[in-house]
Amino acid sequence: MATTVGEPLFIGAQVAYWRQRRGKSQRVLAGLAGMSQPYLNQIENGRRPVERRATLVALASALDVSIADLTGQSGDPTDPARAAAAAHVPHIREALIRREIGELEEPRHDVRGLMIAGGSYDFATVAPQLPNMLGGLRGADLVQVAHVGVYTLKHLGYPDLARDAARLAVAEARELGNPAWIGIAEFIRVLAMPPEMPGAPARLAQRVADEIQPHIGDPEVRQAYGMLHLHAALRAAVDHRGDQAYEHLREAGAAAESLGEPGPDLGLARFAFGPTNVGFWTVATELELGEPRRALEAADDVAPGRLPIANRQAPFFADVATAMAQVGRDQEAIATFLRAEATGPQWFRLRPTVRDTIGSIIRRAKRNSLTRQMRSAATAANLASLIKD
Repeated sequence: MATTVGEPLFIGAQVAYWRQRRGKSQRVLAGLAGMSQPYLNQIENGRRPVERRATLVALASALDVSIADLTGQSGDPTDPARAAAAAHVPHIREALIRREIGELEEPRHDVRGLMIAGGSYDFATVAPQLPNMLGGLRGADLVQVAHVGVYTLKHLGYPDLARDAARLAVAEARELGNPAWIGIAEFIRVLAMPPEMPGAPARLAQRVADEIQPHIGDPEVRQAYGMLHLHAALRAAVDHRGDQAYEHLREAGAAAESLGEPGPDLGLARFAFGPTNVGFWTVATELELGEPRRALEAADDVAPGRLPIANRQAPFFADVATAMAQVGRDQEAIATFLRAEATGPQWFRLRPTVRDTIGSIIRRAKRNSLTRQMRSAATAANLASLIKD
């Protein structure tokens, strides 16, 4: 893969690398991906970031590669926190295999403690506990831990293992027969599905929401139902189905209004479903639909402090920053990216689209106009080469 140790190439450089490997001109690739050649040129030279999942999907499809091939390795492999977490991946794989053949471990870790660490995007703390917990827990505890396992493994760059953990959660929830936990487990499975699969994730989320809808008189089921519609909204946006995306948001919003904000325990599986969380997903969906101004308008109605957990706030701040960059508010974007980094530093360093957007801001800034905040953001995003004097 075209990448350098310790400093992954920006996504546009990966696109250029694979385009040349495939023997395609910019004009041909742009046509296949449904974009203009000047726009593709800006992507390849780093002047325009690749921020939308739909753009990544289109480019990956046109080049016949995976999205992982375009985003490169997740984060800096020399980063101590990432290295510490990734060191436990072989043990996670072994635990999942042993479980598959009926060899369960005796769980010896605290589920609540792991959930709190997972909510803080503390992958270095979570990863050492996952082999034992995925290898031995049962019931709702396993479903909750599988959720943490899925997004930890995805961010570390192991999507296949994430899908294994998701399948385990679904099997356990189906055995329980509880509609709320079935909804949560299937949400986890949707989360683990690759972005390259147009249509299927949104359809699965809708199908499971329909399955549990007769039980939404139970507040826990309603939380799972709402989360499924939120994910369906975002996936519909990736599929360029704006009408469907907004309909899913409306359905989730109605469920959230009937429930109110979650309490200190953050509700079912600590998913924090409620009006504020719907606001977070609305911003992400508008951004994915190519509506940065509408995303910023939606963000104005969100009070992120109502959900003081990193795995909700950090992506929200990054989405707001991305929208700001898209409308030319670069200084505000950098400041907001730094809020995202302060909220979830390990997550921030593993996000190639964040790195891309910060890099594009710095590339289009004149050398003598680089602010201290820009330099700080570049350092946080592993872009030190762009700010060397």
